[in-house]
Amino acid sequence: MLHTLTAPAESAGMRLDVWLETALDGCTRSLVSRLIKEGRCAVESGPLDAARVLKAKGGLFLSGGERISLEVPEIEPMSAVPEDIPLTILHEDEQIVVIDKPPGMVVHPAIGHPRGTLVNALLGRYGATLPSGEAWRPGLAHRLDADTSGVICVARTPDALAFLQAAFKERRVGKRYLALIHGAPRADFLECGAWLGRSAKDFRKRAAFPTGTSSAKEAYTSVTVRARCDGYAAVEARPRTGRTHQVRVHLATLGHPVLADAVYGRSDRWPLNARDDDRRALHRQALHAWALDVPHPSGGRLRLNAPPPLDMSSLLPGPLTPAPWDDHPDR
Repeated sequence: MLHTLTAPAESAGMRLDVWLETALDGCTRSLVSRLIKEGRCAVESGPLDAARVLKAKGGLFLSGGERISLEVPEIEPMSAVPEDIPLTILHEDEQIVVIDKPPGMVVHPAIGHPRGTLVNALLGRYGATLPSGEAWRPGLAHRLDADTSGVICVARTPDALAFLQAAFKERRVGKRYLALIHGAPRADFLECGAWLGRSAKDFRKRAAFPTGTSSAKEAYTSVTVRARCDGYAAVEARPRTGRTHQVRVHLATLGHPVLADAVYGRSDRWPLNARDDDRRALHRQALHAWALDVPHPSGGRLRLNAPPPLDMSSLLPGPLTPAPWDDHPDR
């Protein structure tokens, strides 16, 4: 799991490894040191548009304000405890529950995020009845980034979990994302078929590669413009494959990164001059899992939509809904 943190002013004078140990619950000093030595840590200072990359080493003394990323391999936490966290339920039956995940909610517990996750909330609602091959992510057949809001499907029985995992793997699931992107697209329909793999320059990122690159995997996303605004546009992205960060990387490759995307975009907020108390200010990537078309274990299909949350809907010129599922060859 990738953790992206900003060192506070009071961290000035602290060693990087010491501060990370205190900042991430469950991370020991030895684990942090090992991950840094393995090249899983990146440190930047200065403004995003002129960032200076510092050499990540455990003994680096912080000044405060550095942006630090640490990739921690998925490790089963000591416990995934039930918590009473409200959930927005889009659909619920004996086999499947579909949630509208809010932005900022981590999907499953991990080092640095032991509580407050979707899994904690699911355990609080359904107890220990959710199926799991891995105790810290029961029922999960797919995921969303913490800062991506929207539709996520969870299995309630072992058979349903196996069915959904196969459906996602075999690309029998339709996914649609609403994204707010920089600039004015040259056409109302765009597509990107660049293969995706890990960036050689920055371990945090995925990068676009030519078709057939041995270190990358096939990926395809179609993009339809739904509204044009002043300096940005609202688009419906339809990924045919399900690679890590696929929609974000493909939109950036097309020259239109997602607004407020701190990894692939131009700034970690939008508008750039927004006040902290301005409800139109975006402080997370403007990406929303808008609709899901998934086969049901009992037959038929579930087709569910989640309206975009306020931080995105307030930037739209009016209400938008996903296009009908039958109007395009890509699910």
